[in-house]
Amino acid sequence: MKIREIEEDNWRGVLEIQDEAYHEVGPEELDVLRSKQSTSPETCFVCVSDQGDTLGYLLAHPWNGSEPPKLFEPLLDTEKSDSLYLHDMAVSPHSMGQGIGRAMMAKLIEVAELKGVKRITLVAIQGADSFWSLQGFKMISGENICSSYGDNAVLMEKIIMA
Repeated sequence: MKIREIEEDNWRGVLEIQDEAYHEVGPEELDVLRSKQSTSPETCFVCVSDQGDTLGYLLAHPWNGSEPPKLFEPLLDTEKSDSLYLHDMAVSPHSMGQGIGRAMMAKLIEVAELKGVKRITLVAIQGADSFWSLQGFKMISGENICSSYGDNAVLMEKIIMA
């Protein structure tokens, strides 16, 4: 398997994985996902098999706001920032347990460090906060999270550089 930047032929696989992964919130449209990738292609990845099948994906982009961006809306131009927002990471149910999520996260941290990023934020949904805690993310309390993230959404951050 290989982790690399998203190419045009990966989007169908990304949409399929997104559809399989999210049962509490609906899937986002392709133009919404592409807006994240076009803003910051170097922080958006796919994991592909040796045969070229998409096994997982990760979409992250610069973000200055204290509140997370809304779901289902294309990302408008973002300013340069020393923070990244991890918009989405999902792995195909058929590829779970192979370390794909951890490998994509390690790749994101590697790129983030090269870019001088100081922190990564995300909203954990569908009970994923336990996974993100294992990746070194801590809960941020007191910030508003848009209701589009569903019930029990948790805002989290990981400090990369102090």
